[in-house]
Amino acid sequence: MTDMGKRRPRRRLIAGAAIVLAIAGSAYAQTPAAPKAGGWLKKLPPDQQTEAIDRQLRGFDMAMFEVNYRYIEMYFGGIEGNWDYALYTGEKLAWAMMNGFERRPKRRANAEEIFFKGAYPQVLDAIRKKDIALFKKRFDEMRTTCNACHTAEKVPFIHVGIPSIKQTPLVNN
Repeated sequence: MTDMGKRRPRRRLIAGAAIVLAIAGSAYAQTPAAPKAGGWLKKLPPDQQTEAIDRQLRGFDMAMFEVNYRYIEMYFGGIEGNWDYALYTGEKLAWAMMNGFERRPKRRANAEEIFFKGAYPQVLDAIRKKDIALFKKRFDEMRTTCNACHTAEKVPFIHVGIPSIKQTPLVNN
């Protein structure tokens, strides 16, 4: 077999792979159809739907997942001087916790006493004042109250620190 004969199967393989990748890439780039209203939920009997929603939303841990995101964004908003964004995410942080209390009302007492009556409103005050030094001080105090609440809720192994990695590419204009 000549050198040319050996190269043809390789060229065909490369050309075939390129076509497969092109097809796969275009399929990936297509926008999927919008989900049908109640699609997955409608498949369940009505008496099982509420339980299924509960499983999807889970307990307070999912609320805290959002709180974590808002906490980080509020921090970087303040550090970068994007005060409107810091306030926005700070207020959303409270909203996420309140939604969590609906699902797990037993979590409310410690959070209200330790967090909402303590350092949290002070952080929002520092944001409204647009005072970076005050914001850093009060944010650290809030972090301490987060950890105190975790201890009171018997999850002291969830220890909150000062954020070090920004989650979004947002910039202050």
